[in-house]
Amino acid sequence: MFSRQRLLSSWKEIRPYFIFAIILFFAGIVIGGTPNAPAEFLEQQLKGLNSIADSVHKSDNPEMTMFLLIAMNNIFNTILIMGLGLIAGIMPVIMLVSNGLLIGFLMKAVAAEGHSVWEMIFKGLLPHALFELSAVFLACAFGMRFGMTLFKGIMGTALGKKQPWQPFVSTATGAVPALIAIVAFLLIGAVIESTITYWLVS
Repeated sequence: MFSRQRLLSSWKEIRPYFIFAIILFFAGIVIGGTPNAPAEFLEQQLKGLNSIADSVHKSDNPEMTMFLLIAMNNIFNTILIMGLGLIAGIMPVIMLVSNGLLIGFLMKAVAAEGHSVWEMIFKGLLPHALFELSAVFLACAFGMRFGMTLFKGIMGTALGKKQPWQPFVSTATGAVPALIAIVAFLLIGAVIESTITYWLVS
């Protein structure tokens, strides 16, 4: 499971889904920055983020509060989306597009207020997003593959194919070390966001 050969084999299986996850996310950013973005839905999402920010600012130890809120929220949601990929791989797609939409919408709002979008990216997103997005893309990639291999397993069984569940079992086996990497990346991202990003933005 943790051998170099098995890890490389697992990455080869998941790589197309990982690339597709990146494409979906950045497509969401592009759409979120256009007038056709679902503004009402995205404004509700921003209100949720503002409530987290308020909790941080009211805390006696904002950095620790921010770390705990971000780490718990990201780990729970990412693992949940990874598992919900079993439902035909749809939920990871929704998560990727909606998060992309939110960032694109936020960039548009920042630009409309006359602020620098590039400053927002390099100070407010990039330091921690490299780790968090890597974890999200990996989790969503496994989620989508879970959905596809589950469907193929069911169809293969119905059609009497040999070893129809082998791809699903292989994905589940590869998901164990991937889950460890995902949690590690999210924790690192939460540390950076609650310290370096918090300092840069404030």
